[in-house]
Amino acid sequence: MGWLIAVVVIGFMLAPVMWILPSRRQTQQAQIRTHARSLGLSVKVVAMPKTRRAKVRREEDVFGVCYSRFLPNSKSIGSWKYWLIDVAEDEDEDDTLSLDADLLQTIKKYQHLLPRDASMLELTPLGLNIYWREVNASADVVTNISECFDAIISDTGLENGVKRSE
Repeated sequence: MGWLIAVVVIGFMLAPVMWILPSRRQTQQAQIRTHARSLGLSVKVVAMPKTRRAKVRREEDVFGVCYSRFLPNSKSIGSWKYWLIDVAEDEDEDDTLSLDADLLQTIKKYQHLLPRDASMLELTPLGLNIYWREVNASADVVTNISECFDAIISDTGLENGVKRSE
């Protein structure tokens, strides 16, 4: 009987410690995000961008991550958004500038490198961003994102702050 009480007391003492330890999924996410940082990407947990329809319907926020590649000269370029998910054709985003044909062709050329659960590719005054849920994330997927960013940046001349077509 004394052993049973000792085991129960030790169990109660160890239970809070077990709650503090990260789960296997959290450990994998930390490793993947560390790999992303080693490739020069910054990682933020954010509310996923909403389409105009989702905003009107007042849908709840869904959280994911934003991987970003900083571009020092991107302020002179402007900004744009490219939805990687299906958006209704009649739904015109007010804050989205139309992409020129060369840029659109470049994005579509490298879109196969992006994860399937990514929702939007965006250029802001700070750099190039991708929003995604990290479902089935791996180091290879993060490497593909980095390669896609590098290809889009080099093909469009974003590293210089101007488009190559200009």
